[in-house]
Amino acid sequence: MPDTPSPAAGHIDTPALELAWSEAPWDSVLFGAPVLQINTLAVRGAGAAEAARSFVEERDRLGTRLVSCRLPHDRLAESMLLEDLGFRFIEMLYQPSLDLAGPAGADTGLTVSRATAADLPDMLDTAGAAFGNERFHMDPRLPSALGDLRYQNWVKNTLAHPSQQLFAIRDGDAQVAFFITEDLPGGVCYWHLTAIAPRLQGQGYGRRTWEAMIEHARRNGAGQIRTSIVARNHRVLNLYARLGFRFPPPQMTFHWVAGA
Repeated sequence: MPDTPSPAAGHIDTPALELAWSEAPWDSVLFGAPVLQINTLAVRGAGAAEAARSFVEERDRLGTRLVSCRLPHDRLAESMLLEDLGFRFIEMLYQPSLDLAGPAGADTGLTVSRATAADLPDMLDTAGAAFGNERFHMDPRLPSALGDLRYQNWVKNTLAHPSQQLFAIRDGDAQVAFFITEDLPGGVCYWHLTAIAPRLQGQGYGRRTWEAMIEHARRNGAGQIRTSIVARNHRVLNLYARLGFRFPPPQMTFHWVAGA
């Protein structure tokens, strides 16, 4: 049996530029071609674009379909370098947090439990329809159906994930939402992916679901919740603000797409 190729990765470290990248293998499978993410980018001086040439050559040699990069909101020199390299701005991203000090909240009437294989059909329906504000849907150069499949694959794979957990939120016997969470060092519960079934949106489940998951994190010993949300998802931003989350400075996301 042939060996599975190692994910691509590289690092440029010069007086003009530091740039480190790696492959996102879960997205490479989705696109059928390498998908890369830039993990470190720092413009140090003149000649940064020239110093980035080896990354561009490696990107093209691999036949890369997509490259993404996320930067703090004030890294304008780096964002301009990305634009020079053919990247385009896609979104502004917030990473709100909530400290879990204080008494428990009121009973929401919803139940939270670890998901099983029997829960997947409803969750996959939700994952395929609930994420229209995300970058894979909003970038007009990418097929929207790949975004739906990306989140469905994420839900399926979480059942066997070593650290991420998939939860079903129910009102009686009816599944109303799912959350993918992860316990991080320092007592942090990170919410990776959250969604209410589209058919139930607008029926008052939003705040109840989020409050149920806050109490679930509190009961399981978390001292803080963190998550990520795009700025265009203003309805959910307002929900987080009403629940008392704090909003640190945002980040910018950029995409380079082959042939665009």
